[in-house]
Amino acid sequence: MRYIRKHIGTRGLACFCVVDFLFCLSSMGIALLLSALLDAATAAVAVGDVSPVVRLALTSCLYALVLGALRLASDALRALIVRDAMVNIREGAARGMIAGASCGRVCDSAEQLTVLGQNMDVLENDCITGSLGILESVFQITIGCIMLVLINPLVALISLAGMALPTLVPQLFGKRLSCQQQQVVEDAKSYNGRVRDTAQGGEVIRSFHVEQHVLDKLSGMIGRYQRHKADLNMTMACARSLASVVGIAMQFCIMGMTGVFAIWGYVTIGSIVAVTQLSGSVISPATELSDKISKLKSTYPILDRLDKPSDTPGARQEIAVCEPRRSIELDDVSFSYGDTDPAEGRLSNAPTTLRNCSKRFDAGKKYAIVGKSGCGKSTLLELLGGSLRPSSGHVLVDGRAGCVPDAAWVHQNVFLFDDTLRENIGLGGTFTDEQIGSALRLAGLDEVIAALPDGLDTPVGEGGGRLSGGERQRVAIARALLYGKTTLLVDEATSALDKETAARVEDTLLALDGVTLIAVTHQLDAEHAARYDEVLEMKDGRLAAM
Repeated sequence: MRYIRKHIGTRGLACFCVVDFLFCLSSMGIALLLSALLDAATAAVAVGDVSPVVRLALTSCLYALVLGALRLASDALRALIVRDAMVNIREGAARGMIAGASCGRVCDSAEQLTVLGQNMDVLENDCITGSLGILESVFQITIGCIMLVLINPLVALISLAGMALPTLVPQLFGKRLSCQQQQVVEDAKSYNGRVRDTAQGGEVIRSFHVEQHVLDKLSGMIGRYQRHKADLNMTMACARSLASVVGIAMQFCIMGMTGVFAIWGYVTIGSIVAVTQLSGSVISPATELSDKISKLKSTYPILDRLDKPSDTPGARQEIAVCEPRRSIELDDVSFSYGDTDPAEGRLSNAPTTLRNCSKRFDAGKKYAIVGKSGCGKSTLLELLGGSLRPSSGHVLVDGRAGCVPDAAWVHQNVFLFDDTLRENIGLGGTFTDEQIGSALRLAGLDEVIAALPDGLDTPVGEGGGRLSGGERQRVAIARALLYGKTTLLVDEATSALDKETAARVEDTLLALDGVTLIAVTHQLDAEHAARYDEVLEMKDGRLAAM
């Protein structure tokens, strides 16, 4: 219920409880109505007057209409609660994923697919819908027991004992169900990851003719996943079966005892019918309650995962974002991918990527950072952009610590959404055609747009497959210009392009007036090097002018 209250609120839950309680009360009232009809018919046979039976029959018809209306209202409210709860839960999970990415956390796409896909279906069916079902079962059991007390307290006591036994079944299987659900969640994550890799690694698979090897690994993962799901379903089936056996046995006991009471004259024939109806309305919900509780407990690992914040050592937390107007500065910055000791401000024994780097990058100037692959250039760029926090020292924006620069990135592999070119450049922002046209011209994309069949409204395809590598780089530049970014962090953006295309992209970047450009690369020709305000070299974890 905590999740329903959290995502729906007390008012929505209260409305459902009132309507569902009235529906359960009306449903249980059928037993008393049947009892009254049978007793009236028995009396009518003795006195020859059927009018009471006719009146009760007409009342029963109206009763059925009211019951149908309550059922409709209850189901409608249930559907609305499930809808709103799942919208909020899915949006919350998506916000968590986006916030994690914004804070520099490493997001496992397979885990995210599992969280936003299969896990959500399990939560909808077994947690949200299941919790509402538990409420209804509790209402049915409570009302049924009260009505049985009105008929015969001893019968009610026996029914209460019979109801308690099926509800104890989840205690026998709860821990096992939780462990098995956790295993299924892990298997789903692994399976989604393998499917993702298979889909994205087609070129490698074809080139090295490893189709059978990949298929064998995928088949093994599928088999393990389905086997563990079957184990979970089997445990649930055992819990349901045991609860059903106990429930049916207790119902027979209650009916037998009621028959004895009828022979002794403690209850009427009509009461026997009422007890028959009510005992089923108590024992059956108790059996269902056992199943629903078992399923609800199996969702606890998923709920724990949603509640548990993920983090990556070195990733930044929420922090102020500032537009650099004068400079970005490294102040004696060191960084290690190992753990740090914030209390003592010292590095652990893990290898240090950057060592005591100090450098001021003035606004509006163009900087190139060169060095061998793996020397720490990209790490330096992530520290400047705020994706990583220094192990020691500070990154200053206009001389201030505690904030990160409002910068745009241009990577080697530019990410594009499977949408139109306009959406990929504007990213949902409201911009005039003149603003978009200006950004396109500065990024050198105007001729590319003119050649496309639908211009800016042309779909770029998955991963921007309709555009060349150089065109995707220019889209990233156009994004930054359109959003007025004055700082560009360029990470090996041209390394995968041919020489001519790489030169055009670099010319575009160097021609941007008023933009601070910090570009890292492992190769830089003399012609372009001369156009940078300063060329720096990263070597042995230190930054120095060339």
